[in-house]
Amino acid sequence: MKGMNEDDKKQEYISVGELSVGFSENIVQPTDALVGKQVKLHYESGKKATITFIDVEALKWETEDQGREEKFICSYTAIMPRSNIYFLDFIVSYGDSRSVSIVLDMGQKIATIITGIMPRTEDVMTPLIVRAEKGVPLTSVQAIFEHASVGNPFTKKTLQHKKTTDLVGERFQWIYSSKDAYEHIYLNENTYTWQCISGNEKGLADTDRCFFYKLGEKFYLFVWIEKIVPTVGVVLEDLEVMRSYGKIFGHEGYDMNGRITNFAVGSYGTFLNKTEYDFSRLQK
Repeated sequence: MKGMNEDDKKQEYISVGELSVGFSENIVQPTDALVGKQVKLHYESGKKATITFIDVEALKWETEDQGREEKFICSYTAIMPRSNIYFLDFIVSYGDSRSVSIVLDMGQKIATIITGIMPRTEDVMTPLIVRAEKGVPLTSVQAIFEHASVGNPFTKKTLQHKKTTDLVGERFQWIYSSKDAYEHIYLNENTYTWQCISGNEKGLADTDRCFFYKLGEKFYLFVWIEKIVPTVGVVLEDLEVMRSYGKIFGHEGYDMNGRITNFAVGSYGTFLNKTEYDFSRLQK
């Protein structure tokens, strides 16, 4: 029986709580530009939401959907990565905790809302082969996307942030701290590969479900959901300045009924290359 070499190292997928340690070194400072203001969102589905920014740390989140009303006071973060575009992020408890991330585009008077939902224990314990056999996503994490108009009813003429394939084939290095660096390879419009090239997860890599939306020129919303350690990542990638801004959401440990963590991230990017495929030799 072959033994383990002295140089062989056990590779461990760390929890989201462990990942958060020192991972927010390159975040940007929050903005106070929304303090004292109120924003009304009219969803494409007919749902309505009102956000009242009490101060730089707390907001009031009120929703009305088919006669059902909910009200919460939430701590939040808000940054303004580009003029008139805000990224808001907070946790709302509906019995189970959900993360709400909002790209608030005040220039176009529209918003894209991303709700991250952590899975139940029984969902996480379902083997990947069973999920594949059933034809369901390999990850049990959910990311729900909704579009809204700001201040006015949603109509057929209301603009939306659109899905994009602009980044397909591109490869980047993103540095989150003085020790944490990752490589991203954007394989297609639904899938990307990541590998940790420095930091707590060095040597680990995986291919996961992802989503791309175009927010502006060289400016993108990138969302990923992981299948090994349940995780939702939401970042804005500004390729004009090669920066990303956003958050990572998941359970603090491996207990799917335990505490959650939701922390801000920021990174500096480097474009590495782009893969182009030659299909000329394929049989027609």
